[in-house]
Amino acid sequence: MLGYEKIVLNNEADWIVFLHGLGGNSSLFYKQKDFFSAHYNLLLINLPGHGDSPGLSADRYSAEEAATEVVKILNQLDIPKAHIMAFSLGTIIANSLMIIAPEKIKTLILAGPVLNWSWWANILVKGSYRIRHIAPYMAFYKIFAYLMMPRKNHQKSRGYFIREAAKLGRREFMKWIYMVTIPEKAYMKTLLFKIEIPKLYIIGGEDHMFLSETIKAAHHDQSITLHIINGCGHVCILENSTETNNTMHKFLLHNQLEKEQRGGSPVSPYPAVIL
Repeated sequence: MLGYEKIVLNNEADWIVFLHGLGGNSSLFYKQKDFFSAHYNLLLINLPGHGDSPGLSADRYSAEEAATEVVKILNQLDIPKAHIMAFSLGTIIANSLMIIAPEKIKTLILAGPVLNWSWWANILVKGSYRIRHIAPYMAFYKIFAYLMMPRKNHQKSRGYFIREAAKLGRREFMKWIYMVTIPEKAYMKTLLFKIEIPKLYIIGGEDHMFLSETIKAAHHDQSITLHIINGCGHVCILENSTETNNTMHKFLLHNQLEKEQRGGSPVSPYPAVIL
């Protein structure tokens, strides 16, 4: 069973479930935890092989398998429905969660959405994957971190990524890396289903590997609200936690208001626009 941290405000409050990125753990969301624990019940999950969660027996992980483990936790804790807040790698798993258990999701918030690689990043990632057995995994991770977060203002986030990846270890890293090469697989599956779940995408304006695909997705999906944070790279939840948290909170409050006014299922509080 996956490890997790549970913070309960009260029995009436909605739940927010947090899914972190590759090489990190649920502590990544410490700025979100401080903010949202005053308004919601929180469940911060450590994905397989991360933090205090044991790895799974598979040789390589699939998004569906990881999402199934998340559902097990929700069932164990008797959480029938929650807001899902995912970052980076966690967004791939969140998209799979939307397919295998849409009834568990009130809203979907993706920060640093990994929907597909830009064309040049796709060449880099798949090329690196081919030499994964002969190259030191931390060397690959450091190079990748610098390419994803190259600017001076990304330094703190880059350092966090590299530091936490060292804790993951080569064995678990290799189990996850295949999923990272094909993020579009989970995202494309979501397009095949008409699931009425409001979505918020938050991305840094300097997140050059994923920004164009995220904008493209928002323009083609009316259930998505897109918020771009200027001056931020991939790790917007740390680099500008104030704007990230306020945007999330506004989205959740509007969704709740719309639900109460309509007396039915949640709907997207905004059209698919860039805020």
